[in-house]
Amino acid sequence: MMRNLISQFVRYPFYGKMIIALLVIAGSTSLLFMKKSFFPETESKIITVSMVFPGASPKEVEEGITSRIEDAVRGIVGIKEMNSVSSEGFSRLTITTTGDYDLDETLADVKNSVDGIPSFPSGAEKAVIAKRRATTPAIRMSVTGNTDLISLKKYADIIYDDLMRSKVMSQISLSGFPNLELSVEVKEDNLRRYNLTFSEISTAIANNNIDISGGAIKNELEEILIRSRNRSVNPDQIGEIILKANPDGSYIRICDVANIHFQFQDVPNATFVNRKPAISIMVNKLNDEDLEEISIFCNKYAKEFNEKYDDATLEIGFDFVNLLQSRLGLLYKNGGYGLLLVIISLALFLSFRLSLWVAWGIPASFLGMFIIANLVGVTINMISLFGMILIIGILVDDGIVIGENIYSHFERGKSPRRAAIDGTMEVVPAVLTSVTTTMVAFSPLLLVTGNMKFLYEMAFVVVACLSMSLFESLFVLPSHVGNEKVLNRNRKDNSFNRFRGKIEKGIVYVRDRVYAGILERLVRWRWFVVFIPVALFFVTIGLFRGGFIQSTFFPNVAFDTFSMNIAYKPGSNKNITIAKLKKFENAVWEVNDDLMEEFQDTVAFIKYTRLSSGNAFGGQEVGPHAGNLSVTLRDMEGAPVSSFDISGRVKEKLGDVTDLEKFTIGANNRWGAPVSISLLGNDLEQLNQANDYFQGELRKMASLYNINDNNPLGSREVRLKLKPKAYYLGMDLRSITTQIRQGFFGGQVQRLQEGKDEIKVWVRYPKTDRVFIGQMENMRIRTPKGEFPLATLIDYEILRGPVSIQRYNGAREIRVDAEIIDPSEPVPPILDYIETTILPELEAKFPSVRPEYQGQQKRSTEDIEELKVYFSIAFMLIIFIVMIHFRSFTQGIIVLMMIPLGWLGSAWGHGLEGFPVSMLSVWGMVALSGVIINDAVVFLSKYNLLIEEGMEPEPAVKEAGKARFRAIVLTTITTSVGLYPLILENSFQAQFLIPMAIALAYGVLVGTMFILMFFPVLILILNDIKRISKSIWEGEPILARDVEPKVKESKVSLD
Repeated sequence: MMRNLISQFVRYPFYGKMIIALLVIAGSTSLLFMKKSFFPETESKIITVSMVFPGASPKEVEEGITSRIEDAVRGIVGIKEMNSVSSEGFSRLTITTTGDYDLDETLADVKNSVDGIPSFPSGAEKAVIAKRRATTPAIRMSVTGNTDLISLKKYADIIYDDLMRSKVMSQISLSGFPNLELSVEVKEDNLRRYNLTFSEISTAIANNNIDISGGAIKNELEEILIRSRNRSVNPDQIGEIILKANPDGSYIRICDVANIHFQFQDVPNATFVNRKPAISIMVNKLNDEDLEEISIFCNKYAKEFNEKYDDATLEIGFDFVNLLQSRLGLLYKNGGYGLLLVIISLALFLSFRLSLWVAWGIPASFLGMFIIANLVGVTINMISLFGMILIIGILVDDGIVIGENIYSHFERGKSPRRAAIDGTMEVVPAVLTSVTTTMVAFSPLLLVTGNMKFLYEMAFVVVACLSMSLFESLFVLPSHVGNEKVLNRNRKDNSFNRFRGKIEKGIVYVRDRVYAGILERLVRWRWFVVFIPVALFFVTIGLFRGGFIQSTFFPNVAFDTFSMNIAYKPGSNKNITIAKLKKFENAVWEVNDDLMEEFQDTVAFIKYTRLSSGNAFGGQEVGPHAGNLSVTLRDMEGAPVSSFDISGRVKEKLGDVTDLEKFTIGANNRWGAPVSISLLGNDLEQLNQANDYFQGELRKMASLYNINDNNPLGSREVRLKLKPKAYYLGMDLRSITTQIRQGFFGGQVQRLQEGKDEIKVWVRYPKTDRVFIGQMENMRIRTPKGEFPLATLIDYEILRGPVSIQRYNGAREIRVDAEIIDPSEPVPPILDYIETTILPELEAKFPSVRPEYQGQQKRSTEDIEELKVYFSIAFMLIIFIVMIHFRSFTQGIIVLMMIPLGWLGSAWGHGLEGFPVSMLSVWGMVALSGVIINDAVVFLSKYNLLIEEGMEPEPAVKEAGKARFRAIVLTTITTSVGLYPLILENSFQAQFLIPMAIALAYGVLVGTMFILMFFPVLILILNDIKRISKSIWEGEPILARDVEPKVKESKVSLD
């Protein structure tokens, strides 16, 4: 069947040409219609439960809301972990699901469980339960200008509406400004002068600032609606509301007793971009939206907006499509280099035209993959491009094996067409086995549901490309190679052919003299040679332990951004925080000037800075005392310094920062903090003591910096306690605290919708009357027996209280994170020291505290546990495929034994190139497995064929080595040479790919040496073991050839 099919393609090359035309047309069209995304579109696993409890302390929120919700949902199937934050008047529970169950079903279970809670504290609002929508970042913009914040917000609203109307994007968010409010501010003197209370003013506004329907007047001719339309957010109109009518007929209006301001809330949120006030605009994309379309529209819109308005500028801060285009450019460049080097290598070893047809397998495979990917909704993103770059080096391996074998048959004197048919058929089983095993090796990534789910598209690209490559090499390649134009014995006498002739003679010399001579000696001393790989394993372990080869969970890749987070003591003024951040910002620009002068560079190293107050440390510190400065660098490819160097210079320029309670500087690690440990328990005092001890020990480690926790610093609180006089006057703590809250926090009167903004109306004291504690003491409290100063009714003390309480899986948590000063230093030794030295002492001192790893350690452990299951299944399938191919258990085992030897080469390559072995290296090792199996299967298949032809094992293994020498060397050269341009890259995009490229290139290089040198030894040792054991069992001498599987098969008769 297969022979007939291949024969038809060789006989009628038109079929091959039609397939090529189909691939070019359909593949190119599919590529044009494929959507672009920064990261793959994965389903969300996050459910959030949030609840507002106005005026409640973090402890009240934790006990009354958070812990109840946690207890209610804990038993739901499909929940992986829970993180909660109980803060002032607010509770948020974040539920991470396993991904094994439909998220909507889990969401319904969570809603039912929360609704089933008998009661929440009085005053708590209804719980909001939602799943987090899966989006990926598209573009980051900001609107700036020399104008006030309200004007900037109006421009931001215009931009928001215009972007939404584009129909290109739908996930747009604005940030960098507080919410708008109407503040009705009344002095204490006016309240006493007019004998008013905050409640009376609030009631007047609520009863008069309304729209209300009064029904309708209907008759036979018409219908007239009765309505009052007095709702307004205009301070002047609200000021005209009448509070009281005096006996003399005069009126007291709100404007007579209060000042009314339409303003932003008095919260510390503020944003500056390049030292100017700004509002940030973040655009994300959904699965059905296209990153490139969003980018084109936003860039065009920004240009038009800036031409239209003079007092505001819309700036593109970061366009994620540029990063994607850089990765795409990397693919084109390295793919082009790789393809060119493959063609040159093949042309030197085989023939120029044959090399072109073999190399055509790379674009053909990609074009076919684009067709399949477009049909199933795979996008062009950072991960799918990762798969394309990964597979370039091994796509032509099957084509090389087939093309080289066809060429070998042609050299024996066969016609081009007969050589094409016979050469292809001879290696079909071996090629099918090797490609199938590589596809199986990547298939676990199609099934994982945890952290590695985003690698699905990488695995899909690899499997689809290999499938198309297999089809192309089996049918299209022979149809175009099997003719006189490609396989021609009459070479033209030119310089290239003369050079190629010398190369051929050199290959023959190396194969027949050098390699054959070495193999002869290795085979003769095989029982000694077999221990060399074992010794190399021990040497490699020594290299790891000696630090010559390093390992880590995830490499610390230099990004084109870094940030600074600061926090003073809670209660510090917002202006102090902003002033400090502006000082840091000036230092950043000074470093930029220094770098430009030092390297004589005309392009600024700093692209833009973004200063933000009111929030720091990823939301762990919230308030006027906290803020952050984000620095975006230019494209650092080819730059004389890295982001690590620049952030280091900035840190040096900042000097002493001991006036800050918390400070960090550096790039965010997308894999999680290198050191991240949760301290869990229910005793908050012991947790805080354990936290102090643990951070103190970490600070003694010279390798660590940016040591930080998620336990916000406590704010200063005025703790009230009633005097006996208050009870005598008929007051209680609630009634007095309510009046204090009305004056100093404000009494919320209304919520009014004005456009896209919800405007809250507050009645309170003016800001100038809420500055000092003395003003609180002099506040007048209304009692049934008259007015009294607050100081006569209460005692108070000033203490620090918790700002928020963190919980993890039902226990109180303080999470401690730390970064590594040297980005290249491996993480495992540091964690080992913490595990063996610090944590035992901590657990002994604080027995109620339980440490648990987070960050990179947790992520890598989860990934390895999940991959163990799927890769174990895949490995068993690979064993079965190889064994079925050879119809031998022992031959399948020795093929698989070559894979770990290739991994030795991967490890050595990391040591030589100065990169640590990491989780990113694993994918190169997975791809390497396929190449190693391919070469081993090709070698062993030739050996079995020679055995079938009647040769003895030792001559057969030597002849197989010589026969497959060129094919194996070619696959090694094309894979290594094709990947080496990537290894030499220094761009940011390449840093994620280099560990994979090193693992594959060096693994193939060393693995090939083992296959050519050690694999023949292994084959003969296996033969010796079988022969000796059978001789002992049967008690008579057994010939070496008689224990070979092919000989045994030939003796089996069905009669």
